[in-house]
Amino acid sequence: MTTTSPKLSAEFIKEQEDFAAWYDAKSEDMQALIDEISDRTSYIIDEDEYDAFIDELDSYGITDAETFADAYYGEIEGTGERVTTEFTEQLCEECGYSIEPDFIANCIDWSLVWYSAIRYDFNAVEFKGNTYFFSNNYWG
Repeated sequence: MTTTSPKLSAEFIKEQEDFAAWYDAKSEDMQALIDEISDRTSYIIDEDEYDAFIDELDSYGITDAETFADAYYGEIEGTGERVTTEFTEQLCEECGYSIEPDFIANCIDWSLVWYSAIRYDFNAVEFKGNTYFFSNNYWG
């Protein structure tokens, strides 16, 4: 039995070539930042999105791959209070805070925790319908 590999469409090949040309036109430092974004995020996928996201990051002082790697904390699909609440609960769990028993843990207002404490240490960057979290303490 012979198998054939699927043919790539001319449109797909053109998109790949355009992306490569766009990438190759960037400086080495910018390529490193693009690589870091690509490695760590799931929702930024094309040249225009990378350029717009990099412009947005610049307003937060994130201009290179090292700073991005130090500050980046994660992404959550969606925007708004639900996302910051989810992030806050995940962060507290990752830090080892456990609240027992469950009936007490289920009473925590994670939104209030975000607004009263966590938001001062993180930037929640909303971009293209998703939220990216960056530590404000990346320089330290």
